[in-house]
Amino acid sequence: MAGYGFILLTTLFFGSGPTFARLAFDGGAGPLTLQFARFSFAALGLWLLLAALRRTQGIEIRHLPLLTALVVLSGGASYGYMTSVRSIPVPIASLVFFTFPLMVGPLAHLVGDERLTVRRLLALAVGFAGLALVLQGGLAHADHTGLLLAFGAGTCVAISFQVSRRLTAHIPPMVLTATVASVSASVCTALVLLDGGVELPAEPRGWIGVTGNAVSYAVGLTCLFAAIRRLGAIRTAIAANLEPVISVTLAALVLGEALSAPQAMGALVVLAGILLAQSDRRPAR
Repeated sequence: MAGYGFILLTTLFFGSGPTFARLAFDGGAGPLTLQFARFSFAALGLWLLLAALRRTQGIEIRHLPLLTALVVLSGGASYGYMTSVRSIPVPIASLVFFTFPLMVGPLAHLVGDERLTVRRLLALAVGFAGLALVLQGGLAHADHTGLLLAFGAGTCVAISFQVSRRLTAHIPPMVLTATVASVSASVCTALVLLDGGVELPAEPRGWIGVTGNAVSYAVGLTCLFAAIRRLGAIRTAIAANLEPVISVTLAALVLGEALSAPQAMGALVVLAGILLAQSDRRPAR
């Protein structure tokens, strides 16, 4: 039950990220500045919280290769997904990004972590069919750069699920998130300086977007690692199909993008796929 609670928080906070990113960009913030803000906020806030709870923990040298891979994957996913909404609508970005649940299952099966049962394959298919309904239309006229950024981000997330599964067995999720965010913030600092400095928002909505995006990342990523630790990569990926439903709903409320009847039907199909996946109680290998 704790795992399901964590994935619910993940979908709520990550689902709001694209809308906050769009507000940040519309308010004048630059892509690298947004990444610097979200990683720096997460690193600072989480290390302070860990210090207050006295739960800090060192990283063993043997974990550095996987940790480095996770930093690269997390940074690529963050930059690709959030930056894609500059050139394509939030629903389109979510549809392309959320091809990653289809990749997680086969990857986990290939590396021997979890068995890809027929029911789980069906759940993945049902979930993605629901996403196609929720986020239907607009792909033919979308900007190709935005599409590539969103798809690349989804690929990074699919691989990071397998990497983080191994790391969370030895490193607490909050410590792992703080470490990943700290290294990513350092890299972003160097990139911002090379790019000519920060591009601060010029309007209040830009500051709301930057702040909201940073908070959504810090909370969402911590809960994601905690969910993977308890539910496994496949179930977490399938349950994460709820996230774009939240993204589309917030885009409708905040950005004025209306939901059509087929999209509402798609949301119900996504939920059906999630319930189908969770009904498979066979233990993972």
